[in-house]
Amino acid sequence: MHVTLDKERPPKKRLTEQEFKILLLIADGLLNKEIAHSLNIKDDTVKFHIKNVYRKLGADNRIQALQQAKQLQILV
Repeated sequence: MHVTLDKERPPKKRLTEQEFKILLLIADGLLNKEIAHSLNIKDDTVKFHIKNVYRKLGADNRIQALQQAKQLQILV
């Protein structure tokens, strides 16, 4: 999967580096606990970042977030 960092995207659509990492791990099918272990952060931190990803992408769940990311060409 390819990731694009487009600085001209509206601020709501910009994800932080950590949010991008988490989005990629979600795309790989990892669970929150696995993401936390992979990034050496706490489960609650993963949940915090996922909520931000959902908000920025206008999604309610992982599938919608991935669909939106592809549609916005964040994930190609």
